[in-house]
Amino acid sequence: MIWLRVSGLFWRLSPLRVTAFTVVSVLLALIPAAQIGLVAAAVQGVADAVTGDPDAGRTALLAGGALLGVGLVNHVLGTFLQYLDTLLRLELTARVGEWVMRKGTRLDLEQYEDAEIYDTMQRAFQESSGGRVYQVFTQLLEVARELVTLATVSIVLFTWSPWIALVILLSPVPSVISYMFFSHKAYEIEYERAPDRRRLYYYQHLTTTDHTYKEVRLFQLGPHLLERYTRLVRTFFDVDRRLARRQSVLGGVLGLVSVAASSGAVLWAIHTTTEAGQVGQLAGYLQAVGSIQVSAHGMLLGIAALYKDSLFLGNLFAFFALPERRLKGGTRPFPDTLRKGIEFRDVRFVYPGTGRVVLDGVSFTLPAGECVALVGQNGAGKTTLVKLLTRLYEPTSGQILVDDVPIEEYDLDDLQRHMGVIFQDFIRYELPVRDNIGFGRVEAREDTARIAEAARAGGASAIVDELPQGHDTVLGRHFEDGHQLSGGQWQKIALSRAFMRRAPVVVLDEPTAAIDAEAEAEIFSRLRDVARGATSLVIAHRFSTVRMADRIVVLENGRVIEDGVHQDLLRADGVYARLFRIQASGYLTEAASS
Repeated sequence: MIWLRVSGLFWRLSPLRVTAFTVVSVLLALIPAAQIGLVAAAVQGVADAVTGDPDAGRTALLAGGALLGVGLVNHVLGTFLQYLDTLLRLELTARVGEWVMRKGTRLDLEQYEDAEIYDTMQRAFQESSGGRVYQVFTQLLEVARELVTLATVSIVLFTWSPWIALVILLSPVPSVISYMFFSHKAYEIEYERAPDRRRLYYYQHLTTTDHTYKEVRLFQLGPHLLERYTRLVRTFFDVDRRLARRQSVLGGVLGLVSVAASSGAVLWAIHTTTEAGQVGQLAGYLQAVGSIQVSAHGMLLGIAALYKDSLFLGNLFAFFALPERRLKGGTRPFPDTLRKGIEFRDVRFVYPGTGRVVLDGVSFTLPAGECVALVGQNGAGKTTLVKLLTRLYEPTSGQILVDDVPIEEYDLDDLQRHMGVIFQDFIRYELPVRDNIGFGRVEAREDTARIAEAARAGGASAIVDELPQGHDTVLGRHFEDGHQLSGGQWQKIALSRAFMRRAPVVVLDEPTAAIDAEAEAEIFSRLRDVARGATSLVIAHRFSTVRMADRIVVLENGRVIEDGVHQDLLRADGVYARLFRIQASGYLTEAASS
């Protein structure tokens, strides 16, 4: 039940504050009944004093003094409740964001590549500010508070006229039923909108980030993307407007019923007490009618709001309930240095939820301490092999062995900690250079000497030396005093991050696409010195660089079709030789034209 789960979240925040908040809320709920009784006593005392009762004035003064004391208590408790409310709201906002981030780090790559799970995330992120969580908690307490007030005041009112009390209690029910009905409709509409909400945010992203600015501007995509965004927003608005119109009309009609019922009850109360000459009872009765009407209406609307917010909050808990780290490892520590190497043995992989075979019986080895290059056209399965080696995915069948041990027997975190990896779509952290490189071994990010060494290995030393604050210069333009780099410079920073790891296994998945051929050749010529003793897997697009590897494996349509050294593969005159000649002829044509 959502309410219980929300209460559990708050209890985890601060048991003491939550207990105090609850106790103070209940005490405040008792005050209206006390005030009603004291008002009735004070008014009746004044009326009796006017008619000549000598003790009535004293009674009225005592009741008035008690009323003043209750008012002061009400003020103090209300101030304290507001203070607790602020503390809990601030803490919850921070903690819910923290819980969402932590959950995101515990999901598998497969889940991030699933559109349905992305929709679940989108719905959850709309609640990630913690606002609705807090609303449910406070509404729950508000309903409880109104219920206590309702119960205590109703005792007074039922002693005078049970039928009038019943009419006033039930008068808000039609409006609340209408509210709950339309709340459910709104939730159903918003639930189905999750994919389109993501499109809206994506259109905004394309038109508001520096990474996309150049292409959007030069291709003049701004008006087109804006038109798509506007059309989608207007579609949302049309649906919401129709729903709001229906809710307003029905809610207005049912509201009139509530007003008529409560007004009739008040008039009847005035008639009956006036005839009996009970002035004090009339004053208390009128206050009780107003109080019970407000409390009943507030309680029922609170229940309706709880129902609505619980529906939406279910999205956040659905995100929290997503399975975590289904990829499991063993307990074996990963070796600091490989003795034999890595073997892919008849590895097959089909992307989950599809029938697309990406790898089909792939077998080859990466001998310890050697550099193996993977070659193949786009879609051949090269990056998928990297994902399997780094255990972001598991093979559908077959085995990957590290020093003759199945890879799944190694501790998962330890395995990934011992791999220095850089992907083609590496992250450009809008953070200082120290972080951009130091994240390769985050616990050593304060080791300036190690960062400088990694920068030299990745060819980024000259870049860092020219930055105004050196290793403490913020990169990118998202934050104040940020320094933007070119694509090639960013890639050298990312390479340095991989070398920062000093891992026994180094994987470079086409990380040098934006670096010129000379710089790429320089980096790879130093790879063996930088990763001395490491086993390296390199995916590169320039054959002038690939030929530096100890061995070359050629993939096509998810299969290994060639395996050998550069000269042997040329002599075999197969796919590798054909691709090499195509690229070489391109270089010759370019040189001739220049």
